[in-house]
Amino acid sequence: MKKTIAQQRGWVYRAVTLLSFNGGLVSMVTFVSFIHNSVGYVTGNISFAAEALANSDLSGFGRFVWALMAFLLGSTISGLIIPVDNVERGSNYNFALILEIICIVCGGLGLRLGVEWTKYFLALAMGVQNGLTTYYGRSIIRTTHMTGTMTDLGIILGHWLRGNQVEKWRIVVYLSLLAGFFVGSVAGAILYKYIGYGTLLISVATCLVMLRFSRLDVV
Repeated sequence: MKKTIAQQRGWVYRAVTLLSFNGGLVSMVTFVSFIHNSVGYVTGNISFAAEALANSDLSGFGRFVWALMAFLLGSTISGLIIPVDNVERGSNYNFALILEIICIVCGGLGLRLGVEWTKYFLALAMGVQNGLTTYYGRSIIRTTHMTGTMTDLGIILGHWLRGNQVEKWRIVVYLSLLAGFFVGSVAGAILYKYIGYGTLLISVATCLVMLRFSRLDVV
């Protein structure tokens, strides 16, 4: 059965909220643990890499470069799996979610066992996730960092204040992204204090819920 625009938007609101929650959760776990910066925060990692190189800290420089490359690889894989740059539900989308789950499990288990390099699986997972949804309508959707989202929200609010007609559903999407990321970050910070890398199990559960929603909505 063909989905109506309202049904599709309902799915999008759930998708962006869950995925941004997951992005905030994983970002906070990596922030408060091994790297003191989110693996999904590309801008920050580039700056940290530059600082490390300027201070002749080649080890630190290498760590940030590996994180950046892992994120890029994840996004590249997502682009290979999902053939169009918009919200598209189906087997390819589900496969990308399953790949993200595998990466998070590998990263979480490896870190619990003390295998430090497995942290790059988390950067890979965030790259895959960020490539899952690129556009919906005229809105650019990113779920692992919020700088662009805040900018887009500010622009559309500015247009509204000028008296221009705006698409209110776009504001809902941006606010859902910001709220989901913030709640995920808070949850990640609190849970890490008590269960450490076990917090990533919540991330896996979130992806499974997202996978379930995707399967239900395409039936």
